[in-house]
Amino acid sequence: MKPTGLGVVVAWLLSLTTAAADPATTFLRKCSACHTVGQGRLVGPDLKGVTERRLRGWLAKWIASPEKMIAAGDATAVTLSEQFKPLRMPEMGLSASEISAVIEYLAAGGPEGEARRKRRTETATPVEVETGRVLFAGQRAFASGVAACFSCHRIGTTFGAGGTLGPDLSDAYTRYQDKALSALLLHGCFPGASPSAGKRALTDDELFALKAFMRRETRAAR
Repeated sequence: MKPTGLGVVVAWLLSLTTAAADPATTFLRKCSACHTVGQGRLVGPDLKGVTERRLRGWLAKWIASPEKMIAAGDATAVTLSEQFKPLRMPEMGLSASEISAVIEYLAAGGPEGEARRKRRTETATPVEVETGRVLFAGQRAFASGVAACFSCHRIGTTFGAGGTLGPDLSDAYTRYQDKALSALLLHGCFPGASPSAGKRALTDDELFALKAFMRRETRAAR
């Protein structure tokens, strides 16, 4: 049977994730010998918070070709080369899409953030589940400003008075589990539920809490 409706959307989102460069692997292979994220200076600087210290455009140019930026007299590039000499950051031979993915990976917390995103929802605390409930119901706003789930969706009888534009999400966790549900929630259902440019739809904590709440409601309905 071919997937339809929500299943088609999830399959498409997962195919995009698979096709894209894996930033965690890229970081491990290309960056981790010289950099940490939150563990202090190694051969090069600690990259924790680097997307807050530097513009993404600057970072993309620096990763693509440090020598070009130094030769062009970029003040920050020259300062870094002096600070960490005699070693200089080499050109890593990454594609534009790989560079972009690594930058976003660092913005999302690097290896530590990756570990948080892989956490299974059965480990959620009651506080985290309750956080998911108030986020779903719109009693607490999402950090990115996207619309509350309750605007368009309901969950069985517990949240049966929600919107009807989208499907009932009573069995969403059972059907998609953590990975596929994460892809769906991060994408956003429609323009009003999608983040503005440069923002993620949900923070890692919001995503985890929503999934934990949806898992609880699925189990309660059995």
